[in-house]
Amino acid sequence: MTATLDSIRRHLVGLKMPRALETLDHVLRQAERGTLSTLEAIDALLGEELALREARRVKAALQMGRLLTVKTLAGFDFAFQPSLDRDRILALAQLDFIDRHEVLHLLGQPALAS
Repeated sequence: MTATLDSIRRHLVGLKMPRALETLDHVLRQAERGTLSTLEAIDALLGEELALREARRVKAALQMGRLLTVKTLAGFDFAFQPSLDRDRILALAQLDFIDRHEVLHLLGQPALAS
């Protein structure tokens, strides 16, 4: 088992999968206890690696976009803009209209550009 485990570790290093390598022992312990099947263990390793890569991709995109700070609706001051319906905005942020195959039109006041 040790030779096989060493081989798996080398493969993960060669494939540049650091998060999968980091979580390998934990996932193997779960599989040995029977809490994960073989396919679930593989899925867990790949899922961890994919999550790391996605997080890196988002971080790199934000850096390339030169955005100073990441802003979310959690930090938005709805009291400053009382014309916005807080509940409606938060409901739209859930994107449920996509699952319902609905069209969303956003209308606002025309702005002056100079």
